Amino acid sequence: MSLKQINENLWVQELQLDIFDVRGALIVGNERAVVWDTLSHPRYMKPYLPLIDDKELWVVYSHADWDHIWGTAGFPLPPTVIMSHALCLARFATDVPKKLAEMQQGEPGLWDDVQLQPPTITFQESVSINLGGLTIELSFLPGHTEDCIVAFLPESGVALMGDTIETPFPVVEQASPIPEWIHRLQGWAQNKRVTTVIPSHGPIGGRDLITQTIDYLEKLQAGEEIDVPDHLTDFYRETHQSNLGWTR
Repeated sequence: MSLKQINENLWVQELQLDIFDVRGALIVGNERAVVWDTLSHPRYMKPYLPLIDDKELWVVYSHADWDHIWGTAGFPLPPTVIMSHALCLARFATDVPKKLAEMQQGEPGLWDDVQLQPPTITFQESVSINLGGLTIELSFLPGHTEDCIVAFLPESGVALMGDTIETPFPVVEQASPIPEWIHRLQGWAQNKRVTTVIPSHGPIGGRDLITQTIDYLEKLQAGEEIDVPDHLTDFYRETHQSNLGWTR
């Protein structure tokens, strides 16, 4: 686990899990602090506490996958707001508790501290959060899952892309709306206000990371030959084969 400061108001926390890495973020304004994804366990929120201090705390879920939402119980007081897309909230009544039960049964004791905390405010297309001197613009971007969103920090040009982009390539699900996914990513790839792109998995970079994901998805959709890196982890080797299977 490592905590890195990106600029005066933004920190990212990176974890290496058993089969992949995952990243969350903390954005601190004059009045509010926002945690972008609380990762997979409450203990991972401890490094944020001195940075949040006595500011009003909001949490934003990029989507409802387990490695992004299970750490919310790690704050001394419940967040004032937990925000997500409406489809993310819906998943708390379906696959979210099922996944937790499966992992608690498979690894007894490891996940006992996880207490699911569903979103308290949801949106459909876009919404802005005023942190006091800073703004976070949240936008719907269905792709990896139907409830995915992205966050843009206009004052610094940083885009938090969640699982909508990934290196070497994203995880495609059976229900992934690939044409819409590509279309919405193209808008971000062409947005010159975006200077730094921070995905939840893979390296931080520029808008070229978005373009790489678009290229992969377009080739996948068209059934074209895709050149993938020679040295893939087992996770990404299996992911690519699964992606090909869904799109075929």
